[in-house]
Amino acid sequence: MPQAIETTAWRARAPGIADRVILGAVVLLVSWGTLAFGAVYPWAYVPLFGAAAVTGTIAFWRARSVQLSRPTRVMLVALTVTGFGAAAQAIPLPYGLRTAISPASESFLREVDVPYSAAAMLYESRTSAAGVERPLRSLSLDPQSTMRCVAMLAALTLLLGGLTKLFGRVGAAGLVSWIIAIGTLLAVIGIVQKAVLGDHAFAGMRIYGFWEPRYKVTTPFGPYVNKNHYAGWMIMALPLAIGYLLSMAALWRRHLGSGWRDRLLWLSSPEGGRAQLVAFAIVLMGLALTLTMSRSGLLALVLALLFSLLMGARRQYSLGVRLVLSAGLLMLLAGGAVWSNVDIAGRFTSGSRSIELRREAWRDALAIVRDFPLVGTGLNTYATATLKYDTTRSDLQFHEAHNEYLQLAAEGGLWLGLPVLVAILATIRAVRERLQADAPDPAAYWLRFGASMGLLAIALQSFVEFSLQMPGNAALFVVVASIALHPRPARQMFDPVSAAPV
Repeated sequence: MPQAIETTAWRARAPGIADRVILGAVVLLVSWGTLAFGAVYPWAYVPLFGAAAVTGTIAFWRARSVQLSRPTRVMLVALTVTGFGAAAQAIPLPYGLRTAISPASESFLREVDVPYSAAAMLYESRTSAAGVERPLRSLSLDPQSTMRCVAMLAALTLLLGGLTKLFGRVGAAGLVSWIIAIGTLLAVIGIVQKAVLGDHAFAGMRIYGFWEPRYKVTTPFGPYVNKNHYAGWMIMALPLAIGYLLSMAALWRRHLGSGWRDRLLWLSSPEGGRAQLVAFAIVLMGLALTLTMSRSGLLALVLALLFSLLMGARRQYSLGVRLVLSAGLLMLLAGGAVWSNVDIAGRFTSGSRSIELRREAWRDALAIVRDFPLVGTGLNTYATATLKYDTTRSDLQFHEAHNEYLQLAAEGGLWLGLPVLVAILATIRAVRERLQADAPDPAAYWLRFGASMGLLAIALQSFVEFSLQMPGNAALFVVVASIALHPRPARQMFDPVSAAPV
């Protein structure tokens, strides 16, 4: 039997029944959020976020003794402050205070909100309408939408804090294998749908054979109405799967002989077979991502892989090895494009109306930022704001800015932008510290590294898309972030053959 090694990559301790129930709930959350059309409908996202809040609370209590790093605590506090700040946007305020804080809100309400405009006109003509009071209104242009988003943010923050603590207790590798399984199923669904429907997106199209999308201005893929949102899920899961495979390789390479015979024997072992299954899942997920023809998804993933492996992997390998590893991973993903005969080059070089539409959406978002610089229009109110600020002069009203950062600036202004910026910077610092701490343990390092690559990829795609506004994608984002942020579990000796404590 190979000598037992010390690693924290796979599991810190055998999970108890309660831990297994929590992890099972997380698997169900990710599955539901993904397969239920991205959980964009109320019947899907209400139970999703309700279950996320309950699961996060129980996980937090279960792992309450686990200490989080200071940057991670700062990040969670910043997210909590963001939630309270957004809730404050929905509080009704007197006219004088509201217009002093957000002068542009008055002109917007008078132009768009007919009941408010009528009430304001009655107040201004008090001589003919005695006793009429000026109506109170919140800073948010749509307080109900803002409070709905606050509830979602609270649920996800609870889930993030709880899972980050729980993974510091029992490790995260067991859950990662389930995410890879979900990603494989999602890839199969997308590939089969593509094979059946081809490029005729709405020629009698039914997702799952029975669900017809409400809006027919996007190209569906898999269970998602928008292929770019499908790609957003995949570019978080794919790097995680790659990190999992590299973690397995790091765990086992110490115990392989230098000859080809030993390596071939390992490939025929249960552990080698498991590695081959993970590699096949990566190829399948890469093929599905390629078939989406999502420029934002493909470019974000390639940039994240190149940056991460050339810069972030320097602690583990020399420059030459990193170059070979980068080329190998890119060839692995490019194999799907070659096999499916997809014209990727033509997709990136051909002109597209979608690019011009995004530019128009960004111009509208910048106009909102200029008029609402301090407190924004209210979280989750961009669609309401575009009732006035939609300048495209077309039959298409943008409900999203197609840039998460611009939309946040428009909806939150400095009031929410500052705590969110603190949360982002704290997250970067926390992930960096965790990677540095895992450097002596390659198996743990690569698992966390894969999660970090997934976060980087979705952060890049968010410059031109709004994938994280899909509740199912947001749930996966929280899980991936928890894997990247969780503290190192207490070290325990494991047998690499049985993965059992010794």
